[in-house]
Amino acid sequence: MFDGLDTKCCKLKYYRGSLLQFANELLTKGRGDGEVCRICEISSAIINDMKSFGMELYAKDIIVTQRQIFKYRNHPKTTKGADVPVEDYGIVEDALKNPAHIYEDTVQKHLVYVCTHPYHGDRLVKVVVETNYRRHGIVMNLAKSWGIVEASKMNGIQYRKIK
Repeated sequence: MFDGLDTKCCKLKYYRGSLLQFANELLTKGRGDGEVCRICEISSAIINDMKSFGMELYAKDIIVTQRQIFKYRNHPKTTKGADVPVEDYGIVEDALKNPAHIYEDTVQKHLVYVCTHPYHGDRLVKVVVETNYRRHGIVMNLAKSWGIVEASKMNGIQYRKIK
């Protein structure tokens, strides 16, 4: 189920399967072995926006690490109804592969993007993507967090719509 793929300086083990399968396997085992799940290539809208800031993208794929999966196992968002249930992780994947809208988070000190996808009613799945994220000498585009928000929350001054 895993295949080693080279990055600029290290080797990552990519999981072959969906985000839902990746999460279910990790949560069943209760631990991981450093695998990552490749979701898709980053949107051209993000690449073009980064270029407008004079920034270069160093990796083309958006990935999820096992750390993000375990982060939501007992997350405080769950009691507020803002956590995406594991069985709906396909929608998290859809938000990255085919986002309804993409926003730049203007509050962050570095370039962070938010991809959204319709969820239920007037709610959205919101996925935060940190571009050129560095961890252990590896540069990646990391789907750092996700949750459920009211659509109206995306109209504030914190977000600049790019798509």
